[in-house]
Amino acid sequence: MVKIAITGHTSGIGKAFFQSIQEEIIGFSKSNGFDITNIESRKEIINLSNDCDIFINNAHDEFGQTEFLIELFKEWKDYNRQIINIGSRAAHVIIPRDKLDLLPYAAQKLALKETVKNCQGYNCKVDYIRWGYVGTDSTFKKYPNMIDYIKLDEAVEQIKKLINYAKLDTNRFRL
Repeated sequence: MVKIAITGHTSGIGKAFFQSIQEEIIGFSKSNGFDITNIESRKEIINLSNDCDIFINNAHDEFGQTEFLIELFKEWKDYNRQIINIGSRAAHVIIPRDKLDLLPYAAQKLALKETVKNCQGYNCKVDYIRWGYVGTDSTFKKYPNMIDYIKLDEAVEQIKKLINYAKLDTNRFRL
């Protein structure tokens, strides 16, 4: 059986994915004591997910998501595993003048996107998926009249389609 780990599993996309998955899954969020901006916490997440086949790098907290990817990839690069990174359209567009508050977020997601590019060609498959706005509670709270977004369940289904079961060797010796 495939085992999955995910950061940010208590709200938004992470929560929807966590609740929808039929595989064995473990979640890491601030609400259960894991902070991706803290190096010791990142090390603990990696240690606790060492027997997982797939990691959904979902939680965003400044550059913590990218730092976590770098550290996880260094540990997983030689194994037939998969890391799916949740990016953003903000890393792919010019930020409009009326939304300059998004500049830090765009820079952080761009760093994630560029790091994913450098993780190619190893045994570990590293993917990046992105959308614009996703129909989460926090999106609707911030933008109550939002009409241009992807539905939450559609985002979850797209993540599931990225899972490469064929490449994963689920009978391998676990560390």
